[in-house]
Amino acid sequence: MKKALLVVLAMVFSFGAAANYECYRKVLNDFSSDSAAFQVRIENAVEIFEENAERAAVLGVGQLESILGCEKNSFAVSEVACREVVPGNILSKVCYVESQHGYFFVSVDMMDGLNVVFNRWD
Repeated sequence: MKKALLVVLAMVFSFGAAANYECYRKVLNDFSSDSAAFQVRIENAVEIFEENAERAAVLGVGQLESILGCEKNSFAVSEVACREVVPGNILSKVCYVESQHGYFFVSVDMMDGLNVVFNRWD
């Protein structure tokens, strides 16, 4: 019984890893580049970003997964931090979103869009 459970768990984890890798391949256009920029739309992006930029950044990465046809949470976000590039200017806020394959910079474009730039680790 333990062996069967271990086999099932291994299959689940390997499927998850394969889904994550497939999304990583898609975000870099079959590895034709080291980084890629996207614009994603989320309803009320400006308001969400102003209220909770970290939440907006994670929503933006999730929307990118959807656009690319990836499974939900394929990027496996592990850390999110947002800062104003120009202190006191909320429009200059940029978020750093870390994942297992690289990191994203997310900023708002003031038209219910988020600019999402992915950079791979290596």
